Amino acid sequence: MAVVRGEEGSVEFDNGSGSVSAVAGSTSWSLDMTKDVVETTAHGSSARTFAGGLKTATGTIEVQYTETSGDATAELLTDVNTSLDPADASFNLFLKSGKKYSFNGVITGTTAASTVGELTTQTVNFQVSGPVTISI
Repeated sequence: MAVVRGEEGSVEFDNGSGSVSAVAGSTSWSLDMTKDVVETTAHGSSARTFAGGLKTATGTIEVQYTETSGDATAELLTDVNTSLDPADASFNLFLKSGKKYSFNGVITGTTAASTVGELTTQTVNFQVSGPVTISI
């Protein structure tokens, strides 16, 4: 059985102004997908029944801060300042080359951390808007 190591992952991002490109310095990402459950039990039934409903997803991307400019990293870190965001940012979260989750979304927050003796990092939180395309 072939395994996929975390270092094979990567992130691509575009804030809605062009095309997706690599986020330099990404060290991790997570994507949490959930589906609502709708009750479909009919009158007179002796057991409850359910069906899947609307789906949603949220997640995080962690990056090492670099002074690189003109790449998707700067767009990713500053998109939280977009007022009235139309949720047109594009994300590709790769498990490895060609194996990815793709979607549009909104950057909902960022957390910056700078500690003596460690690399400066930023965590970016996002909300998916619309469907997630899974190519794994």
